[in-house]
Amino acid sequence: MVSATLRRVCGEAASDRRRGCSVVGPTSSLVLTTLAIALALMSPAWAATSCRACEGTTPVCDDVTGRCDVRCDYVRTCEGEGDGCFASMYLMEDNRTAELTYVVDTGCWAGSAFNAPQADDCRADDSFPGMYTCLCGTDQCNGEMILPHAGVDGPSGPDSGGDIPPDFLLDPNDPPSPPVGSGGFPWDPMAGPGLDDPTVRPGADRAYGPENTSVLIGIVAIIPALLVLVLVIFAAYVLYRRRHPKNPPSSIFGAEDGNGNYQIKLDDFDSEMADPSLENTLNHNEEHLPIKLDTSVGKGRFAEVWKGKLFQESEDRFVTVAVKIFRYDEKQSWQREKDIFSDPALKHPNILDFLTAEERGNGIDRQYWLITSYHSNGCLRAYLGRHILTWEQLCGMSQTTAAGLAYLHADRATDGAAKMPIAHRDVKSSNVLVKSDGTCCLADFGLALNLDPTIRVEEYANSGQVGTPRYMAPEALESRVNLVNLESFKQIDVYAMALVLWEMLARCEVIGDVGPYQPAFADKLSGDHPGIDTMKDVVIRGRERPDIPTSWLAHQGLCRMSEVIEDCWDHDGEARITASCAEERINELQKRQFTAITIDSEDEEKEPLRPKKRYIEETDV
Repeated sequence: MVSATLRRVCGEAASDRRRGCSVVGPTSSLVLTTLAIALALMSPAWAATSCRACEGTTPVCDDVTGRCDVRCDYVRTCEGEGDGCFASMYLMEDNRTAELTYVVDTGCWAGSAFNAPQADDCRADDSFPGMYTCLCGTDQCNGEMILPHAGVDGPSGPDSGGDIPPDFLLDPNDPPSPPVGSGGFPWDPMAGPGLDDPTVRPGADRAYGPENTSVLIGIVAIIPALLVLVLVIFAAYVLYRRRHPKNPPSSIFGAEDGNGNYQIKLDDFDSEMADPSLENTLNHNEEHLPIKLDTSVGKGRFAEVWKGKLFQESEDRFVTVAVKIFRYDEKQSWQREKDIFSDPALKHPNILDFLTAEERGNGIDRQYWLITSYHSNGCLRAYLGRHILTWEQLCGMSQTTAAGLAYLHADRATDGAAKMPIAHRDVKSSNVLVKSDGTCCLADFGLALNLDPTIRVEEYANSGQVGTPRYMAPEALESRVNLVNLESFKQIDVYAMALVLWEMLARCEVIGDVGPYQPAFADKLSGDHPGIDTMKDVVIRGRERPDIPTSWLAHQGLCRMSEVIEDCWDHDGEARITASCAEERINELQKRQFTAITIDSEDEEKEPLRPKKRYIEETDV
């Protein structure tokens, strides 16, 4: 269902080999690619020279030929027109040994400073006392210096001895020196670039040399023609798109809200049209979905939920989605919920529909997104605060809540295929959403746990005491969960579901005088956010549960619904009924007609059913 919806939302993209959703068609992609190539070819008309650029390298010389490798692997592209290369060899004192050794500086030389013809190789002279210098005008020509009087004369510096010093004859496997820092030459031939200069780079030069002048002229000549061709193609594409807009089939959109907004129709989707490769997730996308955030609709411990618009081709056509945004330091919470949602078998009308997961931004601005279907009624807690339920609404909402939890706990999907059972571990009225048809679906799987029987018990060691204290079962409050029996995690969910059902009953019109919405245990607690110790006092030591007033027993349906609730919040986890059993019993109540009379026609001589109070009779712990 979700996969085919996304296929339509993203357009018919399967045939053009694009990964993910994009608002750019194949023709426009070709246009942009051609434009990028044309711009890349628009290089300067003059031929930039590249030079070796290092400071203080130790050369390796041949004392017969006088050729010296400057031992510099870094290349710098000179910035000025007509610039050349230089190399300078001079004596420097070794900081460790205090001995004088010969080193070489290399780099670019401003073209305006050339006093002699630019040679193709770097032939040195000793016009400066104590050093050899050379200038040349071709690419990387200063990678090798040619000394005069090879085999006879060395540099005329102190203690040179007249021959090429043995210091030059070094191991060629020595690593090269770093690139030029900031000049530092005795005669400062140039202000060398810093280490962060983007023009200094390792490897061969990629600039156009003088021998490529004809190629440059040809490229410059065809650039205007290419630009004209690109503009013609782009104009033709824009005209075509205006006459043939590529809109998705209208069947994926729900009813219009009066403002031109459409909601995505995930519930009416035909699952047979789905592409298995996109089932329930698009987190392999390299491109982000075209989503614009509108307003924040909720904030929790780990993330904030936003209402957003998922655009399709144009800004006047979109579907409304929910975007749960995790901060950069909550990646683990995002990853855990994404992994739960990414299970293809987690597809059920009473479990929130998942669209995709995305990572956006960089550094501390990085965000982790979960994109799901949006339900304008909001969470059950807020809905109960605004609405009083009829008996029919109560049955429908309680039955679908139990159905969602039953499917989550099941080890078989609706089609009979094997499925991983999952414990929600944070069932509460704010994690249940109310859909537009009045049914409910479970949301927020940030604490959910795969109940994998192949995992060792030790790996579940820290999985017992999690959740919201108000809704935590007695064994969870005491951290006494039976980790050997994975059903224990399901029993904890069932207890929490019972409290949610009680909150629904308290807002049903058939009880008579309906008070304002209150969460479970509100009359037994002083604060809105009780801690674990406070709940231990109420639930374990006091053996308390939310009250079931006698007025509820005046309606036979409510009386039996109360029995279901009590069987779900039993103090003994193993005595609780399963979510599937609760769903079946509530479903049976939906099929029957009840009145305010507590005795129906077939039981008119019997006493009305009353909720059990066995937990009050138990002794304190």
